[in-house]
Amino acid sequence: MNAVAVMYVNSHLADLRAEAQLNRPASLVERRSLRERLTSGTASLKKILGSDSGPVVPQLKDYPYGG
Repeated sequence: MNAVAVMYVNSHLADLRAEAQLNRPASLVERRSLRERLTSGTASLKKILGSDSGPVVPQLKDYPYGG
């Protein structure tokens, strides 16, 4: 019984590898270029560092227990 299970698993893994090999060229074509990824990363970093949104903790104005 164990040998049959191993054969089924190996067959399934072979099918998955074949399918992945067929899908690999398509995924490489859809990948963004290095320049686009760097530009996007730089823009998001500038957005994070450049935004002055104020303090992260809200100011407690008109707080009943504050002095």
